[in-house]
Amino acid sequence: MNTLLILLAQTKSGATIEILSLLLVAAIIGYVTAWLYYKSIYEKRIKAVESDKHELNNRIVNLDADIVNLKNSLGEKEIEIEQLTMETKVLVHIAQQKHLLNYESFGTATEAEKDDLKKISGISHVIEASLNALDIYTFRQISNFTARDIETFNDAIIYFSGRIDRDEWVAQAKELVYSQDKRDELFHRISERKSNIQYNRIGIAKKEEADDLTIISGIGGWIKEKLNVLDIYTFKQISNFNSEDVAAVTEAIEYFPGRIERDEWVLQAKELVRIAGNKSELLKSIRDRQDRIYFDRLGIAYKHEANNLTLIDGLGLWVEERLNLLGIYTFNQISKLTHEDIETITEVLEIIPGRIEQDNWVGQARELAKA
Repeated sequence: MNTLLILLAQTKSGATIEILSLLLVAAIIGYVTAWLYYKSIYEKRIKAVESDKHELNNRIVNLDADIVNLKNSLGEKEIEIEQLTMETKVLVHIAQQKHLLNYESFGTATEAEKDDLKKISGISHVIEASLNALDIYTFRQISNFTARDIETFNDAIIYFSGRIDRDEWVAQAKELVYSQDKRDELFHRISERKSNIQYNRIGIAKKEEADDLTIISGIGGWIKEKLNVLDIYTFKQISNFNSEDVAAVTEAIEYFPGRIERDEWVLQAKELVRIAGNKSELLKSIRDRQDRIYFDRLGIAYKHEANNLTLIDGLGLWVEERLNLLGIYTFNQISKLTHEDIETITEVLEIIPGRIEQDNWVGQARELAKA
């Protein structure tokens, strides 16, 4: 009996241990399973939180960049407002010079009769606004300018000094006031000269492919029309001109000898081909490098103080436009250029090395500043 009780006790004890072992294993498995399950859930949440954090950091970076851009934009707008205010004052000052002009000589006109004076090569938006401030609105008025009228302009409006003669405003204006018959006759003469153009060298283009050739400094709307009569429509064609082509085109459109070379049409066209016609981006990139110019030495000048820099031999409209973007407007500034300044300007404007010295810009500017 005692032996039986002992066996039963041992059996119960072994079963209990086995049961407890199984329960412990089950508990461990349950715990591990639950741990793995919750780990997978929380890992996903952690990844989602980290992703949100990364996105928020990017947004913060972008917002910081936006703040910087807005501040820069605000600064640019303030400069633009200041510039517009100054230009308005200048136009008011120019308008006050009306009494010096002889309107009986070249005639009067109203704003309602206004022509697009920018069609004349050499007349920019700024110059057109200045002319309008003097109640000069039409090609007819400019076509009537006499030598005395031009002299008065040169004395009264410093910015015009030398431009009217140098850019042949009067001759261009005379063509622009042609009757339709006379204009047709001119276009017919130009068309007959197509045989003198080497299209196999400059390339063939159609009207549908036309670039806005007036983007090239020195080409106004009227010259563009005459070039189009020759089936010259694109920057690519002009970029391919050699000296023979320049001579042939000059003769064909009855243009002023030396003007195409002086205004550097070919160089500008090559640059416009390279940047796919996006001149505004090119000009912005030049303006962005203005801080490389040492104005403490050259002095600061503004657009309304601008001299006619094209009076410097070797400095055409295209170079003048880019110099103005750098904040260089006057003979006085150019007269102070050092070797270091010249190297910087040559690099920034991509001028042929040595050209500034060779053409003696500094010496010419010094004499013009004195005058």
